[in-house]
Amino acid sequence: MAGARRFPVILPSETQAREFDAKMLLAGMLAERGHPVVVGSRMEIHNRIHRLPRGLYIAKDLFKSSRRMFRIMERLGFAIVAWDEEAIVTADAKTYHERRVNPENLNRIKAFLAWGANNRVLIETAPGYSGTPIFDTGNPRIDLLTERVRGFFAPEVAELKARFGDFILINSNFGQINHFLESERVRRGPDGGFVNMAAGNPEWWDFRLKVFDSFLQMLPAVARAFADRKVVVRPHPAESHEVWRAAAESLPNVEVIHEGNISPWLLASAVAIHNGCTTGLESFLLGHPVVAYRAVASERFDDRLPNLVSASVFSETDLIETLQRLFAGVGLPAPDPSAVAQLESQVGRLDGVLASERIDALIADQGEAWVPRRARVAARMAGYLLAARRRSQKQKNARIAGHKNSAEYTAHRFAGLTADDARERLGRLGAGLGRFGGLRVRQLYPNVFLVSS
Repeated sequence: MAGARRFPVILPSETQAREFDAKMLLAGMLAERGHPVVVGSRMEIHNRIHRLPRGLYIAKDLFKSSRRMFRIMERLGFAIVAWDEEAIVTADAKTYHERRVNPENLNRIKAFLAWGANNRVLIETAPGYSGTPIFDTGNPRIDLLTERVRGFFAPEVAELKARFGDFILINSNFGQINHFLESERVRRGPDGGFVNMAAGNPEWWDFRLKVFDSFLQMLPAVARAFADRKVVVRPHPAESHEVWRAAAESLPNVEVIHEGNISPWLLASAVAIHNGCTTGLESFLLGHPVVAYRAVASERFDDRLPNLVSASVFSETDLIETLQRLFAGVGLPAPDPSAVAQLESQVGRLDGVLASERIDALIADQGEAWVPRRARVAARMAGYLLAARRRSQKQKNARIAGHKNSAEYTAHRFAGLTADDARERLGRLGAGLGRFGGLRVRQLYPNVFLVSS
């Protein structure tokens, strides 16, 4: 587009293992179009938002907790669009709306980027929705699973196979009930009610606690049944590892590890086990064996797509027998065709076009109208002061052990990356696409990088 403004784009990643590579892929495409793209740690980006060039900020969610940051960015002159990083797996609509969609944030953004038709409906039916434009773009995380891009993971897959052999992967997604920070855990209080539940259905949390307990009980049974194989437990990025390590204490073939993106772990494993986790969808899209362990079942809460596209088992005995057959060469049963038909509505169109390509094209078409040419001086000064005050408070919190902003928890979610690391990842992402060769990567702050042409 000759003459189009090449405004900056900000791509924050809350969790390195889950989001960074996908956002680096999108960053490469936007940078090739001429946009300077800031990509990296969400916390570091937020702490320095008043020092970053004004442009388009792509938020990872519409949480109530994001209101303060959205207000600051609006005053600074940023335009905000958003997607929901975790909308691919949802409970009932009411719980989703209460927990994940703040009406003020929804009506402040310029556009919402939906995973697919189901995500679009959830946003359109959210209380307070008043016409924010919604685009069915898909999410760049799905791009990494496509044949065009998944070669990015080949070196890591080879390394994991050499390290662990033909291992069993148990993927845990109990981030809120086994949170890294004890103060943040959803748990039962002395009166039997839930602590830290915030918005949501108590029956849902009761169900998830029971599922968590069933996984803790299942782990030793699987480890002992397949003592000749490694069993790797991969906790959710927000989870504490201590409960899992305690469960594995007397099991020499079990390791509790959270490293890197989930996809190479799936591709390197013999089989993945989960319950209601995006792992089920990702494994299915990768064509990889995946089992949903459903010893605790709920007609209301258990009918979720990741389980439906996996081979479901309902007891430890059933699980062990299923794995024995799989390892003997008997494939897992195929999902019901109706479940497969639901997949595209959930994750977006699977037509060979990458979500990153759709988002890049959308920003080229509409981004200039979203980003204001200038911000009022008084508003920018107010935003600058609010951002500086917020940063000062966050820096104090970083020194408080157990705080959600503590340095320890930040490091748990986002390991140290160098410019060489980011450059190498971008090169591998572009290799299969024949792209990104002319781009530069420069480190701005810890775990924050500028990708530019």
